[in-house]
Amino acid sequence: MQKTKVSLALIAAITATIAIAISAPMILAQTPNAGQYNPQTKFPVGTQFTFTSFNGVAGQIVGFNNTTEKPVLSGYDASAVIAVQVDKLTRDGGIHWKVLDGSFVINGETYTITGGGGHMGPFDRVASGMDGTATGPNGTGYHWHLAGLSGIYNGGTVIVSLSGRLSTVQNGAITAYDLNFLCST
Repeated sequence: MQKTKVSLALIAAITATIAIAISAPMILAQTPNAGQYNPQTKFPVGTQFTFTSFNGVAGQIVGFNNTTEKPVLSGYDASAVIAVQVDKLTRDGGIHWKVLDGSFVINGETYTITGGGGHMGPFDRVASGMDGTATGPNGTGYHWHLAGLSGIYNGGTVIVSLSGRLSTVQNGAITAYDLNFLCST
């Protein structure tokens, strides 16, 4: 894995672009009744569920073109499995959970999720998102953050579009992947 110094603003811009590209089709595909559910009823306190991706991609800046000074991007297949347990109902009508375990697999390398938490609001958003820590394949500590939209499909399965980042800083260099997943619970 190559380490490259990049500006956080550039990484944020790339993540936002990818998030819009991934989540827009999800919003348009919802039926009029999709997403009209109460997460506090669907997932009461103590409920355990797993976000399992059925489609995922990771992007990374791997260098810069010396002539144009533009970043060189690489894309990788990615998957995510994140097991959570609802630990409280929120005053906004949503739910909060703690992350029990899970993993990201990016380009064949596994990043083991070691902790985290998250929130789903009453209006179909994994609102403030979920974030936590992970350990990379070589033992390096990473931070991850995902946020997105959720909708209900066929009266029971919750489909979630998540976008975010897995990153670490070592010796002043940022190693980061922009992540995009479609998941079911």
